[in-house]
Amino acid sequence: MKPHCEEIFKNVLPAIRAILVKDLTERHGLNQVEVGKRLGITQPAVSQYLRSLRGTSHAEALLIRSDLMGLIRKLSSAIASGKARGIRMAEMYCEICMVLRKGR
Repeated sequence: MKPHCEEIFKNVLPAIRAILVKDLTERHGLNQVEVGKRLGITQPAVSQYLRSLRGTSHAEALLIRSDLMGLIRKLSSAIASGKARGIRMAEMYCEICMVLRKGR
């Protein structure tokens, strides 16, 4: 049996990133380079998320859960304001994953 974190890393994290990328560009007005820097990914990866070439397989399931979307938007706002970096960002990702695991 695979650990929950492995499953989430492989399948759910890309979906969360896809939602974050879209929110950071649309709601917060950040450009692709800035989004990449803040998320620790490349600008081409940001572009792929925006064009729905990455992270789409599980995104729909997350979008319909208001509890998860609230946490993802909270994370997005913290990233945009510069309040979520390093350990704090990881803690917020973990919070999303814990809520996700409870809802399974």
